[in-house]
Amino acid sequence: MRSQQSDELKDFLLSRQRASTSEIDWAERRREWIDRVEQLYHKVTDELLAESIAQGLVTVSRVEKEIQEEYLGRYRVPELILDISGETVRLSPKGRNTMGANGRVDLVGELDAMTLIVDPERQWSVVLSRVPRQVVALDTKTLAEALRRVMR
Repeated sequence: MRSQQSDELKDFLLSRQRASTSEIDWAERRREWIDRVEQLYHKVTDELLAESIAQGLVTVSRVEKEIQEEYLGRYRVPELILDISGETVRLSPKGRNTMGANGRVDLVGELDAMTLIVDPERQWSVVLSRVPRQVVALDTKTLAEALRRVMR
């Protein structure tokens, strides 16, 4: 009985190893991640902050950032820089391979930082608190709350 259970466990673990190494196209996953970051930036600039940008309340720029991730390798991705009344806030990608999410971008201000994640439905969300876990969809209201927390 014991050897049958250990054989089942071993078979299961071997099948998981084969599935994880043979089925994942890491280059495609990296490309999808960079596309997802661009979608976030378009949501922020063309939707959530569009009116404020048009009024000159926010100016936007980009800088390139290099990331090194296991499996995805080394790649370049932009950071989105927001200048809000002379204070800089950056949306800085941290990586695709993150625990509990399909990607992470930090919103970094002079006072603090907050985490944005891609949820399993591939939507961007804001992590309001880690314990207890409170994650809400990224929209105008949650972006305003996040900016209040990270800016001085």
